[in-house]
Amino acid sequence: MRIGVINLDRAAERWTFMADQGARLGLAFERVRAVQAGEIAEATARRLNGRWERSLSPAELGCFLSHHGLWREIAVGTAPVCVLEDDAVLSRRLAEALPMLAAFTEAEFLNLESFDRRRFVARTARPLGEGLSVRRVFRDKSGSAAYLLWPAGARKLLRRAERGAAPVDAFLHGLAGLNAWQAEPALAIQAHLWARRGHGTAIDPGTSIQAPRERLPLTPENAHFHRRRIATQLRLAGHHLRRLGPAVYRRTELDERDFP
Repeated sequence: MRIGVINLDRAAERWTFMADQGARLGLAFERVRAVQAGEIAEATARRLNGRWERSLSPAELGCFLSHHGLWREIAVGTAPVCVLEDDAVLSRRLAEALPMLAAFTEAEFLNLESFDRRRFVARTARPLGEGLSVRRVFRDKSGSAAYLLWPAGARKLLRRAERGAAPVDAFLHGLAGLNAWQAEPALAIQAHLWARRGHGTAIDPGTSIQAPRERLPLTPENAHFHRRRIATQLRLAGHHLRRLGPAVYRRTELDERDFP
């Protein structure tokens, strides 16, 4: 299986971090050059930005375009690809799990990570063997550091991207028509979340993407952003009603013993 690691040119220590993990797991990682904010043409930024619940920062737009470039390659292929960001702390079980997950043909997108937040998922998991299962995801919003993407899923993401960008995790998890699943237990966690659990990593876990942001002021200029946010909240209310039936609102299990 192809495993692409999105990595900025200036973040050499993060590529080393990922390459070392790949070597320990016996997996061949391919470095995928990330799009730097300064490389984004103004016309591209105008076309993609301003169509979510707020404007994206240059770093967020660069991250989106980095994933988008890989989606374009996956869309014309015939097999799923594993996409990693360069701050993913990986489970020792990843190598043995990937073939089982790739063989699960019902998915178009399969999340590998835990973001330590609750998400709307199916009550019942689907066992794959060796203590690994998958669970249908109805709604999530956080995490884009480790996932499998099938060509059919990539084509859906690309069609949606024609209407504008969003923070890449919100974009991935917010596409209602995407057949999304979650691996359990989780096989990855971002470095800043691993550090929050009290563990050290070989890289600085800080990230500008996850930096706190001020609430948008209620002004006429921001009215369209607020309308979109309200629409999102209304859709979430529908998912909460779904908890009366097939859905639960829970965190993804992660066994810290599987991690270095």
